[in-house]
Formats: sequence, structure tokens, C-alpha cells
Amino acid sequence: MDTISSATVQVLTALSVHSGLILASDAARVGLQHELRREFDRHTVVRLRRGVYVLAAEWDALGADERYLRRIRAHAAVAEEPAVYSHLSAAALWGLPIVGAWPTEIHVTVTNAAGGRARHGVVRHTQEHDLDPIVHEGLRVTSVAATAVTLARVLRFGQAVAVMDKAIHEPRGGQALTTRAELERALAQLGRVHGRTAARRVLEFASPLSGSAGESISRAGLFMLGFLLPELQVPHWDRDGLIGFTDFFWRSVGKAGEFDGLGKYLRDEFTGGRSTADIVIAEKIREDRLRALGLGVFRWDWPVAKSLPALGDLLARNGIPRAR
Repeated sequence: MDTISSATVQVLTALSVHSGLILASDAARVGLQHELRREFDRHTVVRLRRGVYVLAAEWDALGADERYLRRIRAHAAVAEEPAVYSHLSAAALWGLPIVGAWPTEIHVTVTNAAGGRARHGVVRHTQEHDLDPIVHEGLRVTSVAATAVTLARVLRFGQAVAVMDKAIHEPRGGQALTTRAELERALAQLGRVHGRTAARRVLEFASPLSGSAGESISRAGLFMLGFLLPELQVPHWDRDGLIGFTDFFWRSVGKAGEFDGLGKYLRDEFTGGRSTADIVIAEKIREDRLRALGLGVFRWDWPVAKSLPALGDLLARNGIPRAR
């Protein structure tokens, strides 16, 4: 490692309290501002915003979610005053799913008196009532309920359903991020604003049983296409015991539908340390047991879930009836 790179490591070590961010002000305080500038010119550090950097190698290793979270942290590190993060930025901080790419801008909410405008990669939203933020992981952020309701006003129906489903999802052995009652209160607090009716429709459609954003998008799609709504996360048993829970179950026609996202094969929370091959084999055995019960099983992935024509064709080919 050469002298310049060693200096950068020293800066990063000194700034460990900033979640891996390198602040130019701190570099200057320890006399390493010129080394930091040289590293930027050499592309070994990436500038997230004015005065905030991160090592390029570390940045390259981050996924899309982590990169956006790092941008929010970068904003907080140099903001002139503490911000209240909202909209898509609050969604990222709470772990609410966004179907599509994260924005490049940071979203904050201020009172009407402060005024709303966009500058330097920050979108400022205004609202009339008190912000009443929550401190989450050291940052001021709109509550889960307020965030979900706000996004339900502006996102497309399927995207909004994915957010709302996640907000009230009750993981087995865990606790939901918020409750339907809290969502109702957040909705009532909005008053008469644009998008309130859309948010109401999303809240009425939302279910705590949806297991993933892909399942939520799929359920919203089949509803918009006019197909019979399925039961969610239904357990199935045979003589050997519990086979598992199906994502979608149409009892009247004996059909089970399964959404297959890449997370099932790649994310630790789903793989449980198993290899992809082991997961595929286990899924095959599980599906064979379901078919032995006389059920028809069909699957789809993200390209189908996000395409209404493709999803409609799949449902029709598998005999899913239209809603009355």
C-alpha cells in the first residue's frame, strides 16, 4: 500500500463514527486534506456529496439499498440543521420496499413556514400539521405509518401496496413495523389533500400476510386484471406433516401460485445457510408433495409480476377464474 492510500485509510479509521464516511472537514483537521483530494483524483474514493466521501472499493461492494442509505447518511453528516427524512428516504431507513430504482435525491419534510424547494440533490416537502418525527438509528424520520401513507398517495397502486403490506407484515415469531390502527390515524391526519383517496384504497387492500414485495405486486396485478383474489400463506399438510405455506391459494379450483424472487436463493434471511442447489431440491420435493394432494402448482418471477399482460396470460392458462 503506498503513502497516499495509507493516508486515506487513516482518515477512514478516524471517521469510524460516521458509518464509514470520510468527511473533508475531519481530513482537514488531521492535516490530510491534500491526500484526500489526491485519492479523489485517482478515483480511489467516491464523493457522495460536497465534503463527504467513501472508499471506492467499499462503494463498489454495496448493493442499491445500501448505497442509498449511505447517501442519506452523507446528507445527515453535513446538513446545516437536523433534517426530518421522509418519503422514499424514510422508506429506505425503515426497510420498506421500493419496486424500481432508488432516487438520487434525498427527501426531507418541513413545515409550510419553512417552505419547500429542491436544491443540491435534496427535495423538501411541506406539510401543514406537526411533523412529529421519530429518532431511528440516530436520524429524525417520519414514522412508518406516516411514511407508508405518504407514499400510498403518490406511488402506483402496486408499488404502494408493496409498501403498505410490508408496513403491517407480521413475520412468524416477529412483530410488525406498524399497525393498521396507526395507518388509519396517519391517514386521518392528512386532512383533505391530493392522493388521500388513493391512499385509502391501498390501506383497504393491504394485507399483513404478504411475504414479499413480489407477492404484493402480483396480488395488486391480479386484482387490477379482475381475477379472483386468492387466500394468502395457506398451510398445507400431508401424512408426513406440514408441507409448507403457499403464497397464493385458490381453494375453489385447487390451484396454488408461488412467486419466485432471487432473494429466495441469495439472501441469508431466506437461504438459512443452504446452497442454491439444496434450495432448488427442497422446492422440488415440496412441490411434488403439493401435487400429490391434487393441487395444481404454478410459479412466476419478477418479469411476469411487473407485466400485467404476462401475469394475466399466466393466470388464465392455469385456470384462475375471474372475480364475480
